[in-house]
Amino acid sequence: MARTLLALMLALWAIPAGAQQISGSASVVDSTVIEIGGHRIMLFGVDSVMRKQLCSADGKPWQCWPAAVRDLQTLVYQGPAVCDPVGEPDVFGRVLARCTINGQSLNEELVRRGYGVARPNETTDYVAAEAEAKEAKRGLWQGQFMRPSDFRRAAGIFVDRP
Repeated sequence: MARTLLALMLALWAIPAGAQQISGSASVVDSTVIEIGGHRIMLFGVDSVMRKQLCSADGKPWQCWPAAVRDLQTLVYQGPAVCDPVGEPDVFGRVLARCTINGQSLNEELVRRGYGVARPNETTDYVAAEAEAKEAKRGLWQGQFMRPSDFRRAAGIFVDRP
């Protein structure tokens, strides 16, 4: 717990002096990764299903990753994105950021629509949006799925952020 809190505090305070907003037309790379002008951006405080992860709906397997990617595409096609970096880029050069489109939080909207889940170890900003999506059975919540962090842990994949 203390380690997680420390990592979160460092991430929030480690915004480099030269970190600038990244803005422009975005394309979707993964269920929580967009690209703007060659910058790969991971949505801060948000997680989503992995490419090889299966979900189920009405007791039948459901390819939920493509649905999550399509939903993010729908959101980014609504206008140019403006992203504020949080911390340093990761070892792959991806920037962790809070993004908006037309003044609306892209991060929060993906969670509210049910195709992203909150990462309360990074921020509690999207916990209410997750509860709303779960209650309304939107997106991933229309069936059953393993939380992405649990899926990665079970699959032996370590790509979680600090």
